[in-house]
Parts: sequence; structure tokens; C-alpha cells
Amino acid sequence: MEKYILIAILALIAVAFCGCNDDDSPKDKSELIQMWVSAETTETFHWGDDNHEYPIECMQVKYSLEGSWEPMMFDAIENFQYEKGVEYELSVLRTTLSNPPADGAAYAYRLERVISHKVLSANMDGIDECIVIPSEGKDSDIDFTTNAPCEIARITGDVFGEADLLELYDSGYGNGYSLRLNIPQNTGMGRVMLLTFRLSNGDKKEIGIWQMPRTFADTETFELPYAGSLGYMIGTDQDNYGRIRNIKIVGTMNANDAYYLKRILESHGYQGYGEKPEYNVDMAQSGFVAGENSKYANCGICDVGREYLPSAFTDEVPSGIFTSNKYLSAVILPESIKAINPSAFSHCIGLRKINIPSACIEIGSQAFSSCTSLTNIEFPYISQNIDLPHLQTIGDAAFSNIGRLKSFVLPESLKNVPTTALSFYVDKLFSLTEEPPVWNVPGNAGYVVGPRPDGCTLYVPFGCSKSYKSSEKWSKFNIEEMPEDKWWEMIP
Repeated sequence: MEKYILIAILALIAVAFCGCNDDDSPKDKSELIQMWVSAETTETFHWGDDNHEYPIECMQVKYSLEGSWEPMMFDAIENFQYEKGVEYELSVLRTTLSNPPADGAAYAYRLERVISHKVLSANMDGIDECIVIPSEGKDSDIDFTTNAPCEIARITGDVFGEADLLELYDSGYGNGYSLRLNIPQNTGMGRVMLLTFRLSNGDKKEIGIWQMPRTFADTETFELPYAGSLGYMIGTDQDNYGRIRNIKIVGTMNANDAYYLKRILESHGYQGYGEKPEYNVDMAQSGFVAGENSKYANCGICDVGREYLPSAFTDEVPSGIFTSNKYLSAVILPESIKAINPSAFSHCIGLRKINIPSACIEIGSQAFSSCTSLTNIEFPYISQNIDLPHLQTIGDAAFSNIGRLKSFVLPESLKNVPTTALSFYVDKLFSLTEEPPVWNVPGNAGYVVGPRPDGCTLYVPFGCSKSYKSSEKWSKFNIEEMPEDKWWEMIP
């Protein structure tokens, strides 16, 4: 009997002990809550990254409309797929973990339903803002996704060929699309087609299709449809545009074009062993305008940082555009140029020929400094219809350390000349003023050092030789008078 009583007591104790264990053990607790997820992401850091050296992109969430945004990892809510640019209101089952990991979250989340969502900022994933196509053409499909339905709203830019050049179709997987390209071979310069996608929330996204140019020859003419287009016309292959030796530019150039012109002249991508290339640049039908951007900078095409660009102004040759290019041989400047800015051609040791446009008012300091091969400076107003030059200022050392010139012209308009501006040797010097030029230079009694009289013949207007021969400076030259009629025909 006592034995059975003892067994019963022990059973009651065991039941009581088990009951106590059930009541006291910690349990997970779950509750249904509302959450708001921002359309914008933020950054957070892993546990242990105390110095915040490795930021991690993540979502932003809050638990009430008035609450503050908090970071949350992209995969923190089970069954929820976050898309950038979309704002969400969610119904979520939040579970408070009874025994969370030491370095983990105290909560677990599972999506119950999406109450609402709104596309605030449309995005496209899987497609680059610039699609590069080789010159030989390409047939391909580009698969991408969006956070909102989209369509091609507009096609602008260059015409690539057939009307069915490209096609956008639904891939059948959610917001997935495929852009089918059928790009024919390019037989011309580099070209760009701009696709404008319109998304259902009203946003627009632009994608550039950039096809590389054909193989270049020794002589090429680039007809720029607008400023900022030379870069994409020459393409990215230095070995290709490095073939060019004679380049003609038609159309206005900005600072971006000036940068790419310099790239051509410095490429040497196709020069053979031991070759010393010579570049001739014809800009007679061109000119410079203010501006820095490439035409398709918004698609990342030829978008060059400002720190690499020269400062370009309308109707002025930018400073430094040709500086130190030892292969530049000859340049034809457009007649619209009003200024050749400082150091524009300095240290171009191979430059032999340049023209001074009749509209040019100023030649900046050191503009042609150390152009040791420079022998031919042309003044383009020698014609039946004389357009006399407008040159007013020649900067300090503008022509220092250059070759011996065949000829040079001192126009009547020239008023401002520092002491070192005209320090060069010349065979034939033409002065267009009836009285010997005297420039007011402090400390130099009004006379300028140079041009140097050594072996130089000075040609003066008809009937004016006497005043020149009585001048202390100009009497050192061999003086001859130009004919009274058609005197301009004497100037080379």
C-alpha cells in the first residue's frame, strides 16, 4: 500500500514540475503590424564594424506615419521583394524571438500582404545608360526589368538603317522586358541613337545606343551636327582614330570637342616603328563656342570632367588646346576667330604653318612660344577685295623662340605690343602704316625689341620710305616701298 502511495506522490510531483517548466520557459511572440517602406535606400553597417568602413545599402522602414525612418536589410522581411523607387505600406507578422542570436536581430518579419505601393522614382535594372555597338553591327536581345511598366516613347539622334531597327517586348516575367537590337554595319562616323522610355508613373529614362565608326583613313572630314559631337564621332578605339593625319572640322566646337581634337593629335595609335607623324588641321569652316558638355553627356557618352577640359569661349582659340603637340604641322584657323589665347600653340615644335584670321584682335602671351619650326604665318586679307586686319594686341613673348619667318605683317590697327612680343627673325616684314610704328612701352622709349633687322627687308607703303629711313629703329632694316596699286600682291 505504501508503495502505491509513494508512486502516486512522485507522479503528482512530476506533473507539477512539468507544469512549472511550461509556464516559465520563454516563448516567441507574434503580432500583426503595419510598416511603411521608403522608395529611397540608405546605408547601414554590419555588427562589429565599429569604424563604419564597409557601408551596406539597405531599405528604410518605419512603424507609424509619424515615426522616423530606420535601416533594415533587403532580405529582412520574408516573402517581400523590395524595388527601389517604390514606396510601400505593408501588413507584416512581426515575431519577437525568445532566444535571438547574439549578433542577430531580435525580430523576425514575414509579409502578410502589400496594402499599397506607389512608384515614386522609376528605375530600369539590367540595361546600361549607354549601349556600345561595334562598327560591324550587332543583333542581340537585352533583358532588363523595371519597377513600373514602360514603353519606348521617342527615338531621336542618328538614323541607323531599317525602320524595324529595334523592338521592345514583354518577356513575360513580371516587369521584365527585352530590347531587341538589329544594328546594321556602320559605314560612316560614330553615331548615337537616343531611346526615351516612358514609365507608367510618368518618369522618363534615356538610353543611348552608340555605334563605333568605320575604319578611318589618312584624311578625314568631320561634319559636326552640333557642338559636343566630335568625341562620339571618333569613337573609343585609339588605334582607329590614330590613323588620321589630315583632319578637317566643319561646324562649331566647344570645350568637349577641343578635348577630343587634342586626343586625335596625341594618339599616334597607328604610327609605325620610327614614324614621326605630321598632323594638318583644317578649321576654316569651323570655330569655337562656349560650352563644355558632349551632346549625349546625359547618357554618359564622352562626358569629360571639367578639370580635363580647356576653357573655350566663342570665336577664340582655347588656351592650351594644342600646347606641346610635337606632331602638329599645319593649322588653318577660321576667319571668325577674334583671339588666339595664351599658350594655345606653345611648344608645338613641329608646327610650320598657321594663319592669322582677319577678325583676330588679340594674340595672347606665349601663344606661339617655342614653335621652333614655325616659318609660315599667313595673313588671309591679301586678295582683290582687301579685308584689312583688325589685330590690336600681341601678348608678351607671343612669338619667342620660333623659326625664321618667311614674312610677317604689322597692321595699322596694332596698338599694344610688349617689349618681347615680336622678338623673331623674318625675311620680309610688311608695315601697313604710313608713319613708322611706335608703341608706348614703359621703360623702352616706345620701341619694341624685334622683329630683328638681320637680313630682313622692310616693305612700307608707297611714298613712305623716307620717314622709315629717318627712324632710329626701322632704319636698320633694308627698306623698300610697295607699289601704289595692288600692293597686297607682294605679301606671300
